[in-house]
Amino acid sequence: MGLLAFDYGRRRIGIAVGEELTGAARGLRTLATDAPDLWPTLDRLIAEWGPEGFVVGWPTQADGKPTPLARRIRAFARALEERYRLPVYWCDEHLTSHLARERSRPGRNDPGLDAHAAAVILEGWFLENAS
Repeated sequence: MGLLAFDYGRRRIGIAVGEELTGAARGLRTLATDAPDLWPTLDRLIAEWGPEGFVVGWPTQADGKPTPLARRIRAFARALEERYRLPVYWCDEHLTSHLARERSRPGRNDPGLDAHAAAVILEGWFLENAS
């Protein structure tokens, strides 16, 4: 099953693509959360990659409670589900930024730290949901 993953933040959304069969994911790109072309860009990515669903990172605080960003993340996930009529899965995103830094290779073709974080989220989801 091919999936797109999202690392939703206050300023940026990282996007990754991955395949359940291999359990591997790679960052695609990073978009500004308030970009005027956010949804048209997502439309193009979804048409290009044809995912069967989405994985959205779910941040929690040290005590396990949702972060203040939780409401916006849920609204984004709900919009994905309604717009594309595909299922949304959740995955804990604890420590993904740290792991993403290890993958990041700033340069011309690097999709950005947030996209790498989305790839880490997706690979975590694959591990948690392996058959």
